[in-house]
Amino acid sequence: MIKKKSVVKIVSFMAAALVLVTGYAIKQKGKSNYYLNMIKNQYTSSFEQLNSSINNISMAMQKVVYVTSAKKMNSLAAKIFSEAELAKAALSELPIGQNDTSTIYRFLSQVGNYVLSVAKNITTTNAVSQKQREELKTLSQTANTVSQVINDTGIESNNPEQWAQSVENKLNDVIDESQLAASLTELEENLSDYPTLIYDGPYSDHILQKQPLMTANQREISKNEALKIAEKYVGENNNLKFSEMQNGKIETFRFTDNSTNIAISKFGGYVVYMRKNREIKETDLSYEQMISSAEKYLQSMKIKNMKATYFYTDDGVCVINFAYLDGQTICYTDLIKVGVATDTGEIMLLETTGYLTNHTSRAFHSPQKTLEEAKAKLSSELEIKGHSIALIPTDAGGEVRCYEFLCNGQNGLEILVYINLQTLEEEQLYILLKSDGGTLVK
Repeated sequence: MIKKKSVVKIVSFMAAALVLVTGYAIKQKGKSNYYLNMIKNQYTSSFEQLNSSINNISMAMQKVVYVTSAKKMNSLAAKIFSEAELAKAALSELPIGQNDTSTIYRFLSQVGNYVLSVAKNITTTNAVSQKQREELKTLSQTANTVSQVINDTGIESNNPEQWAQSVENKLNDVIDESQLAASLTELEENLSDYPTLIYDGPYSDHILQKQPLMTANQREISKNEALKIAEKYVGENNNLKFSEMQNGKIETFRFTDNSTNIAISKFGGYVVYMRKNREIKETDLSYEQMISSAEKYLQSMKIKNMKATYFYTDDGVCVINFAYLDGQTICYTDLIKVGVATDTGEIMLLETTGYLTNHTSRAFHSPQKTLEEAKAKLSSELEIKGHSIALIPTDAGGEVRCYEFLCNGQNGLEILVYINLQTLEEEQLYILLKSDGGTLVK
């Protein structure tokens, strides 16, 4: 027979255990709610950014259709380009499941650059061609379609509880038709007749369709291998989790945490894209210090012989364009973008698609034409400030080696002119737009 005193002890022990279990459950639920709220807030913020940027692009494109001056076209193009980059970053952070949004990404990549190409055409011909005008109208209509879909979806998707359901659906690989993911799928179908654009710009279709050289014939890595690579380049205190596989010319594993988005190539294990989000405090670093941070980061990736070219600063991040230096030739085809936080020097952004697509061993021929012969081809209105040799992309997706001349033009303009070192053809001309935020090439 069990004594009464023993029964009391057993009951007391069980009660204490129940209190402990209940307390642990409450604590774990509190943690879950905390992290779920963080996720919901992040999705809400990303959606608001996507919605705002798409609306801004749509409004700017409505204006573009009627613009006739190169100056105004350039101004609107810069606005569209900036908003498109923000929209792409926001879209990549939303719970859209395994949906194919390649057309939307292509639209966001092309729209600003196409407007820039039209601005350049106005500068040289003082007019917008009828074909360009029609394509601008099509892009404007496309922007409006995207904006309407995102706005309509936002009625419910901007609700944190709706985002929570989206997270659950994504984990279970289920996409509710009322979710943002379904709307984006429908949008992709509506954009299926989006026209092919061939123009002078880094996101022209013929360039986007080029097969990447560096990932060809490389070993296929596993998801776990990709995660280790991602963790190495994101840095300490990360909590990266696998998000999804992304298809395209460069297939990638995508990993995310509350503040970071990073993509690793399935073949070769290269970092294709990395973006961090945090509040940037007041600028404390010089441009030279940020260059040094970026160079050290590239060296840690075993990427060598990169030369810093142009930069711009946006929301506390200095984005530096690096081009591969092959001997004396600057290869603008092999580009890497590195974004550095202006307060601490932390690497906030990395884009290597241009480098992975174009970088290869090259055997350059000796120039058939001399530097002096190339100088003679320049306009008498230009004053030469400096020169070098550069490899630049062609309209057909190839490459051409040129003498690069940095010149002073009228009204204080700085101009880059590229003369083919084999034929003396004027291959390209750019205007450098400098401001306190950096330099843009138009």
